[in-house]
Amino acid sequence: MNQFKMFFGVLEKLQSANVHVYQDRCAVVRNRHASCTRCADACTSGCISYADNVLTISPEKCIGCGTCATVCPTCAIESENPTDAELFQSTVSAMRAADGVAIIACERMLQAAKGLYDPDKVSSVVCLGRVDESLIALMALAGGKKVVLVKGACEQCEHCVGLDTAELVCETANKLLEVWNNPLRAEISDRFPKVAKLDAKQKKPYDESRRAFFRGVKDDAKVAVGTIAEYAVNDALGRDDEPEPAEKPAARTKVNDAGVLPQHIPTRRKRLLKVLSEMGEPQDVVIETRLWGHVVIDKTKCKSCQMCATFCPTGALTRFKDKDGTVGVMHYPGCCVKCRCCTDICPNDALTISDKVYARDLMHGNVEKYPMDPPELMDDGVHQTASIMQKMSPHSQVSIH
Repeated sequence: MNQFKMFFGVLEKLQSANVHVYQDRCAVVRNRHASCTRCADACTSGCISYADNVLTISPEKCIGCGTCATVCPTCAIESENPTDAELFQSTVSAMRAADGVAIIACERMLQAAKGLYDPDKVSSVVCLGRVDESLIALMALAGGKKVVLVKGACEQCEHCVGLDTAELVCETANKLLEVWNNPLRAEISDRFPKVAKLDAKQKKPYDESRRAFFRGVKDDAKVAVGTIAEYAVNDALGRDDEPEPAEKPAARTKVNDAGVLPQHIPTRRKRLLKVLSEMGEPQDVVIETRLWGHVVIDKTKCKSCQMCATFCPTGALTRFKDKDGTVGVMHYPGCCVKCRCCTDICPNDALTISDKVYARDLMHGNVEKYPMDPPELMDDGVHQTASIMQKMSPHSQVSIH
């Protein structure tokens, strides 16, 4: 069995009530030479593992934490239980009850603190690795004062690797909020903020039905909002309330009439950029985060195959042809998710990805053009792509439709 079909079939096993899988977005499904293993590296339960060039999915081990969705650069995996919209609604409701402090706690901590906190002021996740930067930014846009992620005894938890993801997310979110001049900050704590604690007279039994909130949200109408910020928040959540159409199984990845594989800008990235734009202009600085990258092409090494644009899953790299006949590839950092499909597919190592991008480039759609020599094979669109791929890799799974 070739590696493409192996990944395409195995990844499908991850599909469940906890996560939805979009296989065509996966970097490794798109390119069997791709180096991305982030979901396996971040998996908290051993459900996803990768060793000796073999991906293994053990569905029975999944705990529904959603950490794999947090780290997936292309949103090939998306959390479903709760969805991002449901988690937002739970968190903003708790934040309002807690005087502007958004408190999110892992289930281990909530079990250990039964009766010691006010469940109306705390949002629950299986693991803190479920929280991503767009959720923290939404709390800032909704007028929050602070985001506190409350962890249990992680050193004793078999799923402790999720804390690494949570720490990275907080670091990234805080950096962005600082550059966008927003005062909210996110932190990780092993204690509940004072506003959520109950004294001896207030103690209540632990509300086991709290988890049912997420299921109920799907059927409830959205809470009416009264401020511009809240309207912007709901607008930024966008289509998260509606499931995307299911993808039909396919035997191989197909290029379209333009000669590129299917492209999709991750929902969370679009939402985060939209929220940041609502905050106004950022400082005119270079930022370095886990989220965006800047592709640099060495023209002395480039052979003009343009496979980087063919395989780019988000359209951060696209082909261009000017009126004067100049051809090449252009790059938009705002759509780059650092999946490294481009560097992995380049046969001449002509591409590198810098972690540093200008904050204002993300907001204004600035692109960088790389003019190239005309490709060796001059057929247009899909035929050119198939011809080049056949030359580069006789066993390629790219096909024409």
